[in-house]
Amino acid sequence: MQYYNANPEFNALREKAIGQALKNLEHPRRPGWKTQMCCMPGMGKIWQWDSCFMALYALDMDGLVEPMNNLDNLYLCQREDGFMAMTYWIESGEPAFGELINPPLFAWVEWEYFRHAKDDSRFERVFPILDRYYNWIRNNRRRAGSGLYYFETTGSSGMDNSPRGGWQAFQNNGSDLAHVDLICQQLLSARCLADIAAELGNGREDFYREECTELVRLIDRHHWNEKTGFYYDVFERGGYYESPKYPRAWVPCKTAAAFWALISGAASREQADALEKHLLDPDEFFTEHPVPSISRDDPNYHACGKYWLGGVWAPIVYMVVQGLKKYGKIETARLIARKHLEAMSRVFREFEPHTIWECYSPEYMRPSDREDASLVRPDFVGWSGLGPIAFLSDPELWPDFRN
Repeated sequence: MQYYNANPEFNALREKAIGQALKNLEHPRRPGWKTQMCCMPGMGKIWQWDSCFMALYALDMDGLVEPMNNLDNLYLCQREDGFMAMTYWIESGEPAFGELINPPLFAWVEWEYFRHAKDDSRFERVFPILDRYYNWIRNNRRRAGSGLYYFETTGSSGMDNSPRGGWQAFQNNGSDLAHVDLICQQLLSARCLADIAAELGNGREDFYREECTELVRLIDRHHWNEKTGFYYDVFERGGYYESPKYPRAWVPCKTAAAFWALISGAASREQADALEKHLLDPDEFFTEHPVPSISRDDPNYHACGKYWLGGVWAPIVYMVVQGLKKYGKIETARLIARKHLEAMSRVFREFEPHTIWECYSPEYMRPSDREDASLVRPDFVGWSGLGPIAFLSDPELWPDFRN
């Protein structure tokens, strides 16, 4: 695998990321489980969306690790009805947080593996797993009236302390919210499942194409605000918003969850243009280290990060860059990817310990802090390897890429 090597600081960051990723490998003793990548060694858990993002950069590690092992281990945990938990205890294979889900990204990762490896050998085995999981979420995380989707908590969404609801209330059924990221992630899954079904010729393509059409309609109708040119979580009360006499009510926080509309293809060309403006606005998401998890002009925003109250997270930056590329916005994608790597490199060089961190401050060249002002986890590779490994292996992001 070739990678962009014109910047010595980027090379050093890449070497650190690969070394730490290999150091963090785990060898579960459960029957049938494979050696897996680990985001938090020693915790005894495997996390769903962390595993998906680790797989996405492992595709660019020259075979040093098997990128799909984590997903295969998680598939072994699937319940007969299709449910898959956000986190499992490795020792027992039991869910760590009950029926909380995580962003459903498996189908996207399987499709990206196919695109990278030109290998369709996994499709026949994994399609039934992905099909059951998609439909479990469809049947169990949708509002009866509007058809919108919800996470039970913001912790389930992965954006733990984001001001999108009471994230520590584990059984609140999402309160009265519908979350824009989950419906976009379902759309992304449906697109990938339609493509996989087409490759297999198994008769399921039409169902997923129809799902895509319906989900785009729902996202546009309920989550898009024309006045501000942005996507929001919305309040959902008993399906009232299906009636024209009830106005829609948006959760008035501009969070990075909105940008899932790009990678999922939910946005029209005009809507994508509007999102790009928000991404390039220094008073919103174009901070010194982009992209913060919440807009800079939000009263909840913290310049030091406070985890998901402004922290810059590698999976969000990766998702944004890939979404911009999907709409042909290559220059903006390059700009954000480069600024992300420059900030990570500077923190790696100047901040002790000299390592890669769980997330970063959006305004200062330092790691993010948590709500209690302690620093986030060091040596986090983890999804923080996405920039140093995946971005540097992407020739579209570097005009002077050398093969």
